[in-house]
Amino acid sequence: MHETSRVDVLEPLRDQRAIEMPVFDSLLGTMRGVRGFWLLIPLATPGAATVSLRGEFTALTMAAVSAVAVLVLGILAVAWLRRRAIPWKALSELAGKSAFSEVPLRPEGLFSVGSKVYFKLPDIEDAWAEVRLPEAARLQLGAQRRLWLLGPDEEGRRFLQLPGVLWPHQVMVVPSLPGDAVPLDEIDERIVPPEEDVVLIAHRQRIAWGLRALLGAGVAALGLLVAVQVVMLVEDGPRPEPGLVIMTIYWLVLLVIGVDAGMGMLKPLPRGKWSELVAIPHGPPRIGASGLAALGCRIQWPDGRWSDAFMSKVDPALAANIWATQRLWIVGTPLRGTTTFAGVPGHAVLGRVRFN
Repeated sequence: MHETSRVDVLEPLRDQRAIEMPVFDSLLGTMRGVRGFWLLIPLATPGAATVSLRGEFTALTMAAVSAVAVLVLGILAVAWLRRRAIPWKALSELAGKSAFSEVPLRPEGLFSVGSKVYFKLPDIEDAWAEVRLPEAARLQLGAQRRLWLLGPDEEGRRFLQLPGVLWPHQVMVVPSLPGDAVPLDEIDERIVPPEEDVVLIAHRQRIAWGLRALLGAGVAALGLLVAVQVVMLVEDGPRPEPGLVIMTIYWLVLLVIGVDAGMGMLKPLPRGKWSELVAIPHGPPRIGASGLAALGCRIQWPDGRWSDAFMSKVDPALAANIWATQRLWIVGTPLRGTTTFAGVPGHAVLGRVRFN
């Protein structure tokens, strides 16, 4: 029989500034500081790779082709990121002086068209909010029928956050619903086994798709650089080219880090049930330059014994939920000395935890 009670999750603090929510301020500071650096990396790659090339026609042609290919991919990546990116500076300023407000949604007041969701704004008549959400977030919203809104600021920008999920989404204001909008499917809000948790499954599929795409791009970039070096070695002999060497090492390191961080997330999810454990964090979660979090905590097992658990390169929402609720939800049955999946039932939150 399925449990029907709600899970305790991270929520914004009522009538307090948004940055008072656990971990949210750290996430804003980190993303605001490193976002520009990550956007510039794809554009810097071709220049660094070709700055020192001095070879025959074939080598130069190969270098030019690789540079153009990486440049095109970089421009497309930057354009996509710019289109989907959160204005972190504006969000940080707004979060420093305003509070989130909870918005309950009636079944007849929630619509969708593709990946976009529409609902009535509480402070504007004859206007609708439009927000682009991934499938897992849409399913979670369909079950919970409530969300948190921050704003507007001086330019009318608003931001949405779902319960238990730390990542924000920018909201647009539109005068009316699109003609092809349909009611968002309603889902029962209950704790079900992981293999039946549609939010968890959709979130896991999105993570897997993103990891495979990043690994594929890394392999392609590394392959181009290696091919250029092979051609130059054949034509010009063993002469070092600093630009190529630096960028080859750069992509190789990124690829190794990506494989190390991603292979565990690509493993199949355990089946059976969710297991709830008491978790006492050693300290606040740490947010790295990638936007991912690390956390260590003491875990109480069902037999009363205690041991340590560690998370590295995980969704900051997972670490924030543990920090706020002192509960760790394991996908399946946890075993000492293993690494397995952790998340929050019915929420778009997932990561890997290692038990001592």
